[in-house]
Amino acid sequence: MAKLSLYFGNHSGVLRIYVGFFQVGSGTFTVLNDREVDFVGSYQAFGQAGTVTIRIRLNDGSPAAASGSCEVTLNGSTDASAKFEVHGVKLTIVTTLNRTPVAIFRNQNGTQIDGISDHSFWIGTV
Repeated sequence: MAKLSLYFGNHSGVLRIYVGFFQVGSGTFTVLNDREVDFVGSYQAFGQAGTVTIRIRLNDGSPAAASGSCEVTLNGSTDASAKFEVHGVKLTIVTTLNRTPVAIFRNQNGTQIDGISDHSFWIGTV
């Protein structure tokens, strides 16, 4: 089932970004529907500050597809030929922009994103 909205938790208003137990920033979903997700935020952690942007757009129009192609943008760089695959409650994305697959899933009424630049973070409200 390739409906992006199934893999993202609460997405309204300004949300907090957490790494482990520590709030490191905030951001908003500017788009979240079954075919496209856009998240824009900022963070301050580990002595660094910056912005985080994540955009995923499914290229396959079939909501029943368990895998297919997608376009992924991470912090301004785009991979137009990324691949997605559904693994139960997780959406896994393989992209040239990241050395390991990225896993996205609902967690505690928020969104858990594992594996971007070897980091895992949670987006939601507390």
